[in-house]
Amino acid sequence: MEHTGDNIRHVERQHKNDEAQQFLDDRAQLLDTIREMINDEIDRRGVGTEGAAQYSKPPPHHRPRRLTFLQWLRSLL
Repeated sequence: MEHTGDNIRHVERQHKNDEAQQFLDDRAQLLDTIREMINDEIDRRGVGTEGAAQYSKPPPHHRPRRLTFLQWLRSLL
C-alpha cells in the first residue's frame, strides 16, 4: 500500500516538473520573440551596430546664460 502512495507522489512531482518546464519553455520563446522584435526595430531605424547611438536630431547647443536686466544695465555703465 505504501508503495502505491510513493508512486502517486512521484507522478505528481513529475507532473509539476513537466508544468514548470513547459512554463520555462514558453517564457524562453516569448523572450526570443521580443528579442527579434527589438532587432527588427533597430534595423528599421538604421541604428549602427558599432554601439554608438545615432540620433535623428542633433542635441541642442548650449546657449550662454542670458544676463538679467540689472546685469545688462551695469555692463553698459
